[in-house]
Amino acid sequence: MAEMDLSPPQQAIRLLMGFIAARAVYAAAKLGLADAIPAEGVSAGRLAAQIGADPSGLERLLRALSGLGVVMLGESGRYRLTPRGETLRKDSPQSIRDYAIYVHEFLYDLFEDLVPGVCGGNPIVEAKLGAPLFAYLQQHPDKAALFHAGLANRGRVEAPAILEASSFAGCRKIVDLGGGNGAFLSAILAAYPEASGVLLERGAAIASARRGEGGPLPRCALVEGDYFNAVPAGGDVYVLKRVLFDHTAGEVVQILRRCRDAMAPQGKVVIIEGLAGAPNEPSLAHLMDLTFLLATTGRMRTEAEYKNLLQQAGLRLDKCLATRADVSVLEAARA
Repeated sequence: MAEMDLSPPQQAIRLLMGFIAARAVYAAAKLGLADAIPAEGVSAGRLAAQIGADPSGLERLLRALSGLGVVMLGESGRYRLTPRGETLRKDSPQSIRDYAIYVHEFLYDLFEDLVPGVCGGNPIVEAKLGAPLFAYLQQHPDKAALFHAGLANRGRVEAPAILEASSFAGCRKIVDLGGGNGAFLSAILAAYPEASGVLLERGAAIASARRGEGGPLPRCALVEGDYFNAVPAGGDVYVLKRVLFDHTAGEVVQILRRCRDAMAPQGKVVIIEGLAGAPNEPSLAHLMDLTFLLATTGRMRTEAEYKNLLQQAGLRLDKCLATRADVSVLEAARA
């Protein structure tokens, strides 16, 4: 039955049960189903034997996934991947498998405390994990690896849309602050072979970058550090991709000032973030903002809010470019 044909209570029930669909997709990612399903398709029984699952249980999961457009059951009784399902393959250039696992093994549990988080208005991650988010990651390399792999996975998918919307032509030195394992910087350097790069990150992310987990990083210096303490000098462009929404307004201004003081005379700052969604409209940004409420001291912000923060840091917003991904590109220069 189509959504529009349902009564308001029935529509609300569908909303409430939405978490089951998300968990089904996570289960597919965790079990590696997409990697195990061949192009010609496979029966539930054969697939169950291959991955070590109960045939009846797997059949029920596959039927749920077929209703979600992840797999399709053919007349031969074989399940095949759909284009959506292909994104769960580990070797796909459009893979989001690591991101699916990160969301459900890192973020999902935080939402048990959404009500206390809303009532308190402060992150619950410290009470939940025993330390603030980034301190916790430094203390737990296994969780840091999960965190950076997931975000790099999403970043790799976003990179073509970002590079299509914005240009790094003429930039000789590109400094990526908080760039995880270097997945986005790798994409930039591949697209602009005349450029060199600097990746500033904490230890676990730098170790991952050295192992090449974010992709090749030719002509790139890997610097272990913290953008609150020091920023590499002399960059033509300072990239802040999905970084600023983790921080308070005061911290954002501090980071931007460090970029302004460090960059070359004609340098620029490139902020790549999702912007806050409009009221009364369905938006992933609204939902992501709840994640920041629970996990960080930051939030989703509007273009006008970023313009104001840039002005406080002595910078001028020159462009705000939409992309085909869930992010916008804001370019700023010295005021």
